[in-house]
Amino acid sequence: MTRVAVIGASIGGLIAAAELRRREIAVTIVERGKTVGGLYGKVDTPFGPQELGMHVLYVDDAQYQHLCSIFGAGAFEVWTGASVDIGATYNFGRACYDSVYPDVRSLPAASAILDEIVRDGGKDGEAPNALAEVIRRFGEQAGRTIVAPILGKLWRVAPDQLTREAIHCFFDLRRIIACDKARADVLKQDPRLDAVLGNPLQSQPRGAVYGGRMAVRFKQGATDLAPRVDDWLRRDGIEIQFERHVAISDHHLLLEGQPVDRSFEGCIVATPVASLAPEVNTTLDQLELSIYYFKLAERLVDRVPAYYVLCQQADLEAARIVNYSAYHHDRDPTDPEVVAVEVVHPVGAPPAEATIARELTLVVPAATIDATYRLPRSLRVPCPTLNNGRRLDALVQGMDATYPSSSLFFTGMRTDKGIFFSHHTIGLGHDAAMECARRLS
Repeated sequence: MTRVAVIGASIGGLIAAAELRRREIAVTIVERGKTVGGLYGKVDTPFGPQELGMHVLYVDDAQYQHLCSIFGAGAFEVWTGASVDIGATYNFGRACYDSVYPDVRSLPAASAILDEIVRDGGKDGEAPNALAEVIRRFGEQAGRTIVAPILGKLWRVAPDQLTREAIHCFFDLRRIIACDKARADVLKQDPRLDAVLGNPLQSQPRGAVYGGRMAVRFKQGATDLAPRVDDWLRRDGIEIQFERHVAISDHHLLLEGQPVDRSFEGCIVATPVASLAPEVNTTLDQLELSIYYFKLAERLVDRVPAYYVLCQQADLEAARIVNYSAYHHDRDPTDPEVVAVEVVHPVGAPPAEATIARELTLVVPAATIDATYRLPRSLRVPCPTLNNGRRLDALVQGMDATYPSSSLFFTGMRTDKGIFFSHHTIGLGHDAAMECARRLS
């Protein structure tokens, strides 16, 4: 039987393995750690077990069916339509709960920005960097004065040193809110403008939200995820190997020191490729992502409807506030009310808890803080810089040249390509599994 290795037991890796088995390909999952699910486990805090950030998966029907096979349909709560992604933003000194895109309608230059977008926005062309990309999309005024500062604040790098895909890595900056819904609905009938103008009222989408995908969350009671995966692995005949050493050396992918193609006809790398190549990883431009948890005195669900708030204002350290009560509909009402704040910061220099607490009460005035806790462990995040793009492109291209006849796919996080959240990596893993099966058939 044809054999394929899946490197990484993340959710994306598990779905890739499920698709391969559906196509009757033998699969071995190789995991460097001791557990499955990647970042989808929970961490212990003084306020009880909490998610690492926001645990909502955006999947299509085929991917959802795989999730049900792996974990059981009863493990999930599912949303469709406008409830799939209820986000908010904070910028220009105010919170906007109607869209996740920058909203310029209150600014003195709003009319001029809209005129420039209608006249020049979204024209054909391939930009060499993020600054050129936002100018191409939104015009000089909005590109330079609105969107570029948001990118600079988030990644702490000049936007002309970021890749063009940086605009949809962590924050989604592909569109801007520049007019009311009636006019937006008319303008968005033009595909060029539809790609750059956002809907100013997310509760009333003009078309399918997220391309018709659904939002999936593990129910609070679904805490036995590892045993569920074990049952699925046995049932589907999938081998999993924990605490295995995987590395890239001289453009060879090595499993316990042996080239992976000696044992497998194909390989899906469902983990960040740079993490397997120390000589490359140490040269990358990196930041850290830290998570701060806040226990609140009162519940927010009735006053803050958004699942999350993107902190786009340039003088804020916080990147995103996650409002668990907005999407944890089955949460025990006696549990503490907890929100999480994600912060992207220089390596080894997390902001003080008091600073993030002040920002939380600025962005969400309804939040009354009882206690604060910062997770001691931070996640290293390669920035979406041009330098990183060149380094990682060279690594991937060298490996493709080493394995010209093999089915080798890279589906893990890669910020320079805009691949950051789980819905990116799940989709890539699923697509890679289908293409791998096609090549090997």
